[in-house]
Amino acid sequence: MRCSPFTDRPRRRLARVFLAGWAAAWLGLSPPALAQVPDTTTTELTLYGLRLKDASVETFVAAASAAGAQVLSRQADGTVFLDVRAAGVPALQRLTLITDKSTLASAQFVIKPYGQDNEALRQLLVQKYGLPYTAEGARRPFPGFAARFAPRGTFDWAFADGMRLVYRQPALGDSTLSYTDAERARRHAATVPLPARAGSASEVPENRF
Repeated sequence: MRCSPFTDRPRRRLARVFLAGWAAAWLGLSPPALAQVPDTTTTELTLYGLRLKDASVETFVAAASAAGAQVLSRQADGTVFLDVRAAGVPALQRLTLITDKSTLASAQFVIKPYGQDNEALRQLLVQKYGLPYTAEGARRPFPGFAARFAPRGTFDWAFADGMRLVYRQPALGDSTLSYTDAERARRHAATVPLPARAGSASEVPENRF
């Protein structure tokens, strides 16, 4: 008896799916969606071989310099700017270090927002930390993060001691990858003076923020 092609093909597809699932179970493989979302909240966040929590800025600069980064300038408030294109990680271009009393509050990289370098960076992040979570709207793992084309939006990983790794790709402006101590970053932000007011609150259009 000859099977109709309209019924035979779906059966073959179902058979392939069944066999693939059986092989994965036999080999002890986890489903990709579960395997790629590890719990990083008990993991220490490191960079250039250095534990970032409570790291001094000078210790971090030394570690980054040993990896190939070059200091460009320093500001009176402790902010340090580095060129990291020769530091061996794809897509990373410039690095800004924000300090809180000589301790690292945030290390923010400006990254290439497109191309093979950007894709390689995202794949490295997923290989090391698993899938990130969406930081805008409902918080959930984002399975397309390491796909060929860079996703728009903000995605993050949470680590021990209030440390966060945030990948941000806006429609306009720089794309960034930030290693941040949330508490120290908030404390630093509170000390930054607000810009001079351009007018009264009634003069600011409601749709500006």
